[in-house]
Amino acid sequence: MINFFNELKKEYKLPALSEYNLVNITGKALYVEGHLGLMTLSKELISFRVKRGVIIVEGCGLSLKELSENTLLIEGKIKKTEAIT
Repeated sequence: MINFFNELKKEYKLPALSEYNLVNITGKALYVEGHLGLMTLSKELISFRVKRGVIIVEGCGLSLKELSENTLLIEGKIKKTEAIT
């Protein structure tokens, strides 16, 4: 999987904006760059570590479609995304 935000930063010579990036695609998919590992994986809740905290995703029919060293793609009906520091 291509690291979309890093490619943009390189192309346009942008500084690092944050330690992780989240893109919610119409409440049906969540693309994440910069995760540090999964903590919880169920159809209603997925949580993962990021630098300085944890991201919790709540919804229905959630599934992990792609997982790499620092990126992941969650699909399903995403109701809530929360960062806990």
